[in-house]
Amino acid sequence: MADWSEVYSDLLSSYVGQYKEARGNPNLQSEILAEVKSEMLKQAASGSVALPNNLRVAIRRVFLPELDPKDQDDEENIIQHILSVAEKRKEDAGEGEHVREERARPTRAGDYRKPFSAFTCSQRLFKDDMDAYDRERRDTKDPKTIGQRTKVVQQWWEFLSDDRKAEVGRAAEKWNKLGAPKETHDLYQRKNLPSMAREFIDMVQRTMGCHIVMFAAHEAGESQIKMAVFETPPIDGKKAFTESLESSKDWVLHGEHNLTDYLLTAPVEEDLNEKQEVEITVDEEGNPEVPSWSGQKLKVQQNLARAVFQAAYAKFTGRPKAKVPWGLLIKSPLEYLDKESIPDGFTMKDPSKWTKADILLLWNHWHSLEGEDKVIFDKKGKASAKKRWMSPGDDSEADGGPTGVIGGSDLEQETDGKDRVKFLKSLSIMPQYQELVELVHGLPKTAPGMGTKIDMPGWATWAWSAQYLPEDIHLKGLPSGRHCRSYKVQASVAP
Repeated sequence: MADWSEVYSDLLSSYVGQYKEARGNPNLQSEILAEVKSEMLKQAASGSVALPNNLRVAIRRVFLPELDPKDQDDEENIIQHILSVAEKRKEDAGEGEHVREERARPTRAGDYRKPFSAFTCSQRLFKDDMDAYDRERRDTKDPKTIGQRTKVVQQWWEFLSDDRKAEVGRAAEKWNKLGAPKETHDLYQRKNLPSMAREFIDMVQRTMGCHIVMFAAHEAGESQIKMAVFETPPIDGKKAFTESLESSKDWVLHGEHNLTDYLLTAPVEEDLNEKQEVEITVDEEGNPEVPSWSGQKLKVQQNLARAVFQAAYAKFTGRPKAKVPWGLLIKSPLEYLDKESIPDGFTMKDPSKWTKADILLLWNHWHSLEGEDKVIFDKKGKASAKKRWMSPGDDSEADGGPTGVIGGSDLEQETDGKDRVKFLKSLSIMPQYQELVELVHGLPKTAPGMGTKIDMPGWATWAWSAQYLPEDIHLKGLPSGRHCRSYKVQASVAP
């Protein structure tokens, strides 16, 4: 089929002189273009040739080489302005670049087997225009002309505007980055993963003599990973590397675990030096509530969980800026937290190391506690007990009991019999203090008044009623274990 400009060459030539003479008069030029378009549409009724979509712009492009060189730049600017306005209207009507890309994006996994180039992407993005160009230059109904299609499409690409080439370049880059839709992965994996992986490692072995052990993993449902290991055949009758030694078996096992953790940990997209601000709400008593985490990235979920722990610790200590002692908490979480605060099977570690599966387990547990009208965090003891924690700056005595602890009546209850040591340990997480309690608890029991009398410092007696130990103890540290034993008489006869 002939090109439209060749079919209407006589008509166009008869108007090009008038168009040149109308230079500087845009209204007159517009009238000339309208008249040319009208004449062409009348003749096109016979259907002998397909006309371009934006016919006026196409006519301007035919007239462009005939204009004076000094006028050609102005004419090209006018054409570009018309096209940009038309594009803007399409955007407003939902037919712009973004909509075209979404509509043309391939939906089959197999279409992504080879990366898209700008050329291959253009045949999807502007398929209608390409097909119209193809119909103009060959009889598409004649099977004998199918061999000409590649040449015609190449010509169409060469005549494609720079703006459209830039657009398809952006689309190709996006498609290659996103890959096939997630919903197509499972079926394509089941059909092709083993054969494609085997084909790849066999090809590398044949061409380069490499022995390859390949880990292949992909997500399979919510927070689950499926693993597979592929290996090139061993030579000289040896066992496969992955089965030859215990150390290599361990290497494979550790590799699978590491890859699972890696895939379940979201990439860090933000600057690590910048802390993401997250907000945690608390109830009237200062207990943290479970924040909304659905739809958040893993890094945000980790920060939310960290903030929940921080809010609980601030409530326990009465110090809003106190930092959670993660080292101690990771080592012995149930020494400091009630067993209901964390779910069974949960591994305590730094929140930045938690995976999607860890977060899901933790959140579901906290939601279940909230559903039972319980606080999600409490110190070691009764999970949902409402306890009043004294401010470190408050020297007043509550209910006539010692200050700095839960209260006199609770103290008497906690210190009865075997619960005394547990209560003493709950007063501080300092390792030196914990060691001192253990040493005192291990001393032999003696009756009151027996043993050697020793001059005791005031802070070492049970009569000490101040909220804190003396300042020099905090500065110099507690006495050594050997020195502590010299206080065995009075320390072992506590009422």
